[in-house]
Amino acid sequence: MIVYECPRFVLAYKPHGLPTVPLKGQDADTLLSRVGKLYPAALEPYSEKNWEGGAIHRLDTDTAGLVLFALEKDFYNQIIAAQSKGLFKKIYTATCSFAENLKTPMTISSYFRAYGPGRKMVKPETDVNKADSPVLYTTTVEKAESNVLTVSITRGFRHQIRSHLAWKGFPIKGDKLYNSTESEGELQLECTSVEFPLDGSIIKLHTKEFK
Repeated sequence: MIVYECPRFVLAYKPHGLPTVPLKGQDADTLLSRVGKLYPAALEPYSEKNWEGGAIHRLDTDTAGLVLFALEKDFYNQIIAAQSKGLFKKIYTATCSFAENLKTPMTISSYFRAYGPGRKMVKPETDVNKADSPVLYTTTVEKAESNVLTVSITRGFRHQIRSHLAWKGFPIKGDKLYNSTESEGELQLECTSVEFPLDGSIIKLHTKEFK
């Protein structure tokens, strides 16, 4: 589970099906609770959402991959500030049902609004007046090898990559919400790398370096 550790932060690998953090007031098995057993500082309330501890970012429950946790307040504040400026980059691997005629790099930008039963899904919107938030979110498809895509984001919204790729005709395999043709099995979406500035340097951490 622990991919990398140092006194200031820890990088952990989240499996499919495990929530990153609990809901407010919830006591549940999450990546945060597991990391917190090994590194109690990761449970400290570094923000107003104190139930999220030192989690810098979150992955959808169905998504696997890397999650960064702060172990001190100064590191948390630095990375959250970098994230707000679009300087915290997350890179994913997505295996799609269809990827024909996909030219890279390809940028997908939209606003979002929740919809469907229980508002469990999100829909890209080009009209900000129809969106739940005035924030414009961008997904970049950096390269495509057959039907395997390398995708990056610097600011994330719930289901962003899943919804954006399906919107453009490239649904991810195993996506029970956005893929009507191949929804069986685990969601084929994994966060494989994170990049962020720290004390004048760019830190780049990858799953493949530690496996």
